[in-house]
Amino acid sequence: MEYKNVVLKFGGSVIPDEKGIYQVADAVKKISSKYNVMAVVVSAMGKTTNNLDALAHRVADKPDVRELDALLATGEMQSAALVSMRLNAMGIPAMGYNAYQCGIQTDKCFGNAQIQHIGMERINPLYGIPVVAGFQGVTDNGDITTLGREGSDISAVMIAVACGADFCWFFKNGGGICDKNPNANSDAKLFNVISYTKMLEVLNEGRGQVLHKRSVSLAQKYKMPLFVSGVDSDVGTWIVAKKHVKMH
Repeated sequence: MEYKNVVLKFGGSVIPDEKGIYQVADAVKKISSKYNVMAVVVSAMGKTTNNLDALAHRVADKPDVRELDALLATGEMQSAALVSMRLNAMGIPAMGYNAYQCGIQTDKCFGNAQIQHIGMERINPLYGIPVVAGFQGVTDNGDITTLGREGSDISAVMIAVACGADFCWFFKNGGGICDKNPNANSDAKLFNVISYTKMLEVLNEGRGQVLHKRSVSLAQKYKMPLFVSGVDSDVGTWIVAKKHVKMH
């Protein structure tokens, strides 16, 4: 089986600054020459979310949770707009979208919302590659919610499911998944393929792997293959139902 349709997810660690926007756009251009990129999901740049959270707590000791979510969600919106701008400047049609425009409906649990529906049918691919702000959703009465820290990973998996993608490709600063924390163990070995169950075990053991546990659980539920690599490398880790030889 050959995978053709992909949703790409770029974490904040690979978009630390303006140079990161250029790097992401270059990666999208390269990948779009080989695959049908159904959507690009982006996190906020670098420490933007932390900085916004700190600002909120300077303004108010206990920020209202509704207003805090509205503030924190702007980081991903910035990334989506900037990546879209860069792609268009490179001659690659693209359009940025926020959660409301994608119909990413959630419950009312501010700060840790659960996605209930995604209306990607509202996105017209004729306008170019959709660049979607991750980490966020909207309630049925239009309030902005966030999905919890690293929640853009959840957005990416659910958008891949909604789009009918063949797989979801995550770009992380540390590259693929290792058997040990690579930052603390020089002998850490890269997994080429790992099951959802094993990946959840790795995350539960806190081995320093940056991938939201709920995103892996959702991928397992919907049988969505995941691939994790560095932004400038095709070497990484497949996360699937069981070990197999399907490769991109």
